[in-house]
Amino acid sequence: MVTWVIRGVLGVALLFVLGLVLGSRAWESPPSLAAAVTVEPEATSSTPVPTLEPTPRPTATSAPFIERIISRTSRETQVPYPTSTPLPAGLGVVNVVDFGYMPSVIRIHAGETVLWQNGGRELHDVTGEDDWHSGPIEPSTEFRYTFGIEGTYNYRCSVHPDMRGTVIVTQ
Repeated sequence: MVTWVIRGVLGVALLFVLGLVLGSRAWESPPSLAAAVTVEPEATSSTPVPTLEPTPRPTATSAPFIERIISRTSRETQVPYPTSTPLPAGLGVVNVVDFGYMPSVIRIHAGETVLWQNGGRELHDVTGEDDWHSGPIEPSTEFRYTFGIEGTYNYRCSVHPDMRGTVIVTQ
């Protein structure tokens, strides 16, 4: 409340000062038109008065000319970008990103390995329902587990219980 009173007093003071500054100026009257117009007497001599030529009027032109520029640059073919090393056969990969496993369901054959890579910024883990556990997987690290017996293996992240996935092992 006090701040609004202070702002109001400052606003009124500013208007008062502005009124003083503008009120103290001496206003000049605009010059009269009668003083600005001067009439010169006509020349009575026999000197010819030059006349101005009329300004030529613009004429219509044809359609605008559009210049087409064709540029050809010869270049060498770029070297292809390096690609990632292909994964070895028998390895399934699950990316742990943010708060989910991608893919959440993976199918492999018995004896193959699943690799979980933590590509997010959070700490995660992989905990199976049948007592296998990865321990903490720090960002940009990985965990591998080999499944030797066929079946369906459900797993989750013990840090984030909503994160769930399934490994389906077939013969």
